[in-house]
Amino acid sequence: MKGEAVLYSIAGAGLTLFCFVSAQWLGPVGAFTNMLAAVPVAYLVMRFGLPFGLFAVLLSAAGLWQLAGNAVLMSYLGLYMAPSLLLPQLLRKGQAWDRALLISGLVTLGVAAALLAGYLQYSGQEPGMLIDSYLQSEVDMAMQVYRDANLGETELAELKKVAAGVAGFIRKTFVGLYAAGVMVIHLLSLLLLQRFRKSDYEIEGVGFSRWRLPAMLIWLLILAGFALLAPLEGLTLVGRNLLAVLLPLYFMQGLAVVSSFLQRKSWSPAIKGLVYVLVFVLNPLPLVVTGVGIFDLWVDFRRPRKKDL
Repeated sequence: MKGEAVLYSIAGAGLTLFCFVSAQWLGPVGAFTNMLAAVPVAYLVMRFGLPFGLFAVLLSAAGLWQLAGNAVLMSYLGLYMAPSLLLPQLLRKGQAWDRALLISGLVTLGVAAALLAGYLQYSGQEPGMLIDSYLQSEVDMAMQVYRDANLGETELAELKKVAAGVAGFIRKTFVGLYAAGVMVIHLLSLLLLQRFRKSDYEIEGVGFSRWRLPAMLIWLLILAGFALLAPLEGLTLVGRNLLAVLLPLYFMQGLAVVSSFLQRKSWSPAIKGLVYVLVFVLNPLPLVVTGVGIFDLWVDFRRPRKKDL
């Protein structure tokens, strides 16, 4: 058993390294595999316990330090350490999945803020300058890809304008988008832990089709919407970042409504899977599902309807 756990730890560290650095090799697909970097160690913790997870994280950190340097190592520790170790440990202790997500997500943001503060203190940079430098490097990388595709000068100029606009939006919404990214990483990790669990462990909590956000959270969403319309730039900035966090949460509640609806249907798994795919990729369905999640507070879409006699 112990030898098997050690082998799993080494394999988990290798998979973590692959997921984390794959964005440089796989393009858009690599961006998705990067978000799964917490899953191998999280599964290891669920199966064998926290000490083996810590061992795998140390192996992963050492590998990243050798391959990519301190900046990438700090990014890994800030973004993936809590979902790799804390989230599965909370689940092992019997915490409900939504509470475990909340605790681990808040700890991730706290760790990231502490590491960022330490890096800024060490480098003497301002937060805005660091964000601008990161966004400019991403824009330059994207433009290089477009140039390699042998696009014309007119197309390149248009794409550069679009990339600059996207970078400007991200800069103003960076905190909210980062928090939303933390949430997505945790949710993907939880989803795959649930998928791989078999009979090795249990995950406690209400079924997803019955899950809903606290009712009082709607007031924060309303205030964020009004703040977005305020003439003060500071309030607009706060509203923008709050919405970047809250709207994905209400999309998740809308997805729970969709899940409840599909459970009542006798459709094949392939049809249900297609519905979920369309919900994510077919405009304007993501906006519709988010709206369903918001209005579920008043309409209660999951309440059984009485059939007319």
